[in-house]
Amino acid sequence: MKKHFFFFLFLISSFLAAAQTYNYIGVEDGLSNRRVYAIQKGPKGYMWFLTHDGIDRYNGKEFKHYKLMDGEDEINSMMNLNWLYSDSQGRLWEIGKQGRVFCYESKHDRFQLVYKLPKSETEGLHTPVSYGFIDDNNIIWLCNQRNIYLYNSLTKATVVIKNEINESITDIEQIDETHYFIGTDVGVHYAELKNNVLALSPCEKLDTLRLQINELFFHKGSRKIFIGTFQRGIYVYDLNLHKAFHIKSGLIDVSINRICTFGEKDILIATDGAGVYKMDVDTYRSEPYIVADFNRYNAMNGNTIYDIYVDNEQRIWMANYPIGITVRNNRYSDYKWIKHSIGNKQSLINDQVNAVMEDEEGDLWYATNNGISLYEHRTQQWHSFLSVYDKEQKNQSHTFMSLCEVSPGIIWVGGYSSGIYQIDKKKRSVSFFTPALFGGATIRPDKYIRSITKDRDGYIWSGGYYNLKRIDLKHKNIESIPGLEVITDIKERDEKYMWIGTANGLYLLEKATGKYRYITLPIESSYIYSLYQAPNGLLYIGTNNSGLLIYDPARQNFEHYHKDNCALISNNIYTILSDGKDDILLSTEYGLSGFYLKEKRFHNWTKEQGLHSDHFNANSGTLRKNGNAIFGSTDGAIEFPRDMVLPREYSSRMIFSDLRIFYQTVYPKDEGSPLVLDIDETKSLKLKYSQNIFSLQVSSINYDYPSLILYSWKLEGFYDGWSRPGEENVIRFTNLNPGHYTLRVRAISSEDRRMVLEERSIDIIVEQPIWLSIWALLLYALILVAIASIALRIIVLRKQRKISDDKIRFFVNTAHDIRTPLTLIKAPLEELSDREKLSKEGTDNLSTALRNVNALLRLTTNLINFERADTYSNNFYVSEYELGAYMTDIVNVFRSYASVKHIDLTYESNFRYLNVWLDKDKMDSILKNIISNALKYTPYSKVKAVLLGQDPYHGPGQAHGLCFSVKRGVMPPPSLKNIFTEIHSDLGIDFDMSVGELTDWARQGVLMLNTSLTVREGMAGSHRGKGWEILTDRIIELLNERDVPTAFILWGNNAKSKMPLITNPKHAVFTAAHPSPLSAYNGFFGCRHFSKVNEFLKSNGIEPIDWSIH
Repeated sequence: MKKHFFFFLFLISSFLAAAQTYNYIGVEDGLSNRRVYAIQKGPKGYMWFLTHDGIDRYNGKEFKHYKLMDGEDEINSMMNLNWLYSDSQGRLWEIGKQGRVFCYESKHDRFQLVYKLPKSETEGLHTPVSYGFIDDNNIIWLCNQRNIYLYNSLTKATVVIKNEINESITDIEQIDETHYFIGTDVGVHYAELKNNVLALSPCEKLDTLRLQINELFFHKGSRKIFIGTFQRGIYVYDLNLHKAFHIKSGLIDVSINRICTFGEKDILIATDGAGVYKMDVDTYRSEPYIVADFNRYNAMNGNTIYDIYVDNEQRIWMANYPIGITVRNNRYSDYKWIKHSIGNKQSLINDQVNAVMEDEEGDLWYATNNGISLYEHRTQQWHSFLSVYDKEQKNQSHTFMSLCEVSPGIIWVGGYSSGIYQIDKKKRSVSFFTPALFGGATIRPDKYIRSITKDRDGYIWSGGYYNLKRIDLKHKNIESIPGLEVITDIKERDEKYMWIGTANGLYLLEKATGKYRYITLPIESSYIYSLYQAPNGLLYIGTNNSGLLIYDPARQNFEHYHKDNCALISNNIYTILSDGKDDILLSTEYGLSGFYLKEKRFHNWTKEQGLHSDHFNANSGTLRKNGNAIFGSTDGAIEFPRDMVLPREYSSRMIFSDLRIFYQTVYPKDEGSPLVLDIDETKSLKLKYSQNIFSLQVSSINYDYPSLILYSWKLEGFYDGWSRPGEENVIRFTNLNPGHYTLRVRAISSEDRRMVLEERSIDIIVEQPIWLSIWALLLYALILVAIASIALRIIVLRKQRKISDDKIRFFVNTAHDIRTPLTLIKAPLEELSDREKLSKEGTDNLSTALRNVNALLRLTTNLINFERADTYSNNFYVSEYELGAYMTDIVNVFRSYASVKHIDLTYESNFRYLNVWLDKDKMDSILKNIISNALKYTPYSKVKAVLLGQDPYHGPGQAHGLCFSVKRGVMPPPSLKNIFTEIHSDLGIDFDMSVGELTDWARQGVLMLNTSLTVREGMAGSHRGKGWEILTDRIIELLNERDVPTAFILWGNNAKSKMPLITNPKHAVFTAAHPSPLSAYNGFFGCRHFSKVNEFLKSNGIEPIDWSIH
């Protein structure tokens, strides 16, 4: 009998009942298990769910799952996960029947085992704890039939007292600081806990109740204890009257699971199988409030409610066993969801609703993909026409696109490919209309009739794929308007004009003459979905992928709204309706948008907010006489009440979490952690220099519209621009320089990116490294003073040496000058001595003269030899070298230079191997001077710029002979990709990130030189100091000697160390950080060296470099 009764109820259901807005949260959304035992809300606003697999934290969008651990053992199952409490201090507690107590530790974001019953107390007991409870005194009660364990959560002390009740405790409700009502498996007791002694107080009205207690709830306002029982409904004890009685209601034989307050005068009662009831605490009047309705999609989906929680924003959270979490949101308007029910003729014929119309009698017509549905509001009956089930009609196509009441009770319906049908409402008859019936035999029948409209003069306008027709029903005349086709919507502007929307744009048609003119739209796509003529003369135009246009015919201008300049949820505007006031409702494929004219702002309602059917159809909707709006969708039709207001304000709270330093999460007061408090409570974050690579996660608690939130941030002191708003919620920093910064984070509305929902900030201080501390700087200053003193001493000594050298050189030059005349004097004297015969006195005088001349010559020779001795008395530092290799290296240094000058530089020897000992510095000076002199007067090279690297890439196959370059087919390393990124930012050049060969630059005169020309595989810098620097330094020196202006590009400290080699003022030097990922953000990005080099070349009359790669 019950089955038949249920079936009867099912059939008479009209499927027009008012729907609530429900949200269903299950394992597919991240819930760890569908079996949810308890619900709590934490102090930060997170929702916490105790499930069969542990504890889940929920912020409206994401779940975080917490495992409960006792040492190495994971705690789960119904014997360990039983009660979830939030105490007076906002701490979260989990208590299990095995006697374990866990507390949430926000410091480490985990649940910590703080107490468990000793093994001696649990041995032999299948259920060591029958009930766990935490009172307002921060005392945790662990109860069994023998004892009660009182654990003080503040002092960590435990007291064991005897269970004077000698019954299994099932619930406890605290009345004041010392008094409690205690429910057991056989009744209710009134007790006082004082000085760790539990004393029972006689209460005749309660002591006589023999009930199994499931739930006790104290309503402070009325001073009444509501007693939820097992299969005996609900009792109440009035502390004012000292009376207890059974409430006679629909819950008389129902088990009560939970009771909570709901407003000032009501309570909500969660039951085991009967849903949720609402009861007035004064009158005890109760009624089903939330009950499962399995005949509708948008309804409560279960009646076994383990726990219920009402938050301060009108949301009701229910642990809906065994389904998961169901949330009812009372902030949103109710609406009617009109749907098809399979096998039920008293429902909509099909869920694909293409058009909706209300006739003169207030009845509703729906054009669907399976015929026409009529709902008569007086009889609450459904009727269908032209469907596949209608055997009387032979129509092959059952899809209809438009509706119009052409005269009272006569409805025209436009078909997808079948023309126009006429339905007589009273006779329930259907006939087919063709132009030939009104003498229009030459007028081509139409298809895809998307719009049929009746104007104020009684004319019927029909628009389809082929033409626009004006039909005079009174005189049975039909007229085709040539030139207009693919009609999508028709609206009357006034007594003279009609608006015609088409797939090709908008037309204004004059009724009297049939002439029309094209209205040029300021958009690329001219496909029109819908039109709405406002009473103030404005025309609203819904377009395909171009948003909403508002046309003012008087001023002939447009307002254009789209996703990029407003909060529109979509650029496809399917239907436009007035809300009967001053505002506009728009349907899209993602939900509804409300346009509020005074504010010029949009607000949306989506599936995420409880709108269960959100893909609406084009030109499918109507405003009813009672002010309600109906929209047709791909899943039925939805009727909204006239007083409906789309949600405008959403509660949201931004949270900082998961601070990671070098990719590892850090917690307050851990070793090396910069945190003292939780990162969300930290106002100033102080980091060591070694902690300057870190990240911070940002999230928002939002249970109404989670996807509304986008994030944007900026780091003041580093970069003052805000980041582009997006869903990315992890903020990362790499190699942040020492200094004081302020991180500002904004929660931005995705509906209107100009709207800042919330802003938070945190100060970040990166300390100076130890080598830049005050003491280090003082030490550096002392060292610099010492170096300056030594340098000054050296300069003084060199100056003195120079003076000495000048004196010696003066004496030597004088000696040279004296020696020449002495030689000239000596020669004739010697000839005179040999050829002439002189007197003895003359011979003596001549001998004296020669002797003195020779003495003077010896003196001058000694002076000259003194300079040579000073020059060549320096020490030699010799080593063994293979001469052939040494000479080859020296010659090769100049070979490319000579080639550019068109000089054939060759080296030949008559030996193969020859080891020699030599002073390399002096020999280098000799040989390089010789070769340099040989090349000194050769033509200038074509080098325009020098790009200096450190050493070749050390990966397999990466070395190419040009710094930063790799051969084709080898993936560019990160440094080269950063170079390409900077060129794109600087010059707007796009690069193929899979090609890294830079020979195009080399051909244009860019010398790409590494300071070390070889490297060991996998070991960067492994050949540094092996001798290559001698060669490359000399190349830089030779380039520096040129008179042609040259750009030197030095990236990184290694390259910058070569700056002393570049002394020619004609050259330009450009320095920045190395493009390595570890340092690119420290000054490489934004250096704009590539444009600056070209500007330098052009300023010197040199052709600039094309930095693109071909």
